[in-house]
Amino acid sequence: MTMKHKIQQAVGSAREKAGAATGNRRLEVSGRAQRRSAQVRSTATDVRRRATRVVREAQVKLRGGRAADPS
Repeated sequence: MTMKHKIQQAVGSAREKAGAATGNRRLEVSGRAQRRSAQVRSTATDVRRRATRVVREAQVKLRGGRAADPS
């Protein structure tokens, strides 16, 4: 999870709680949407990083344990 996603989740959570405390349904819903959007983006980033790692490991195995050329 990147710092940007953590911040967006915190802001969304704060907006959601502020909306609930004040009875402002629109603020509560927009905060929930912001928090969940950040969660989805964070998960997508994690999946992308893991998939990249798996592909690189497979490439190394196919090359017989040699790392790829940096060029």
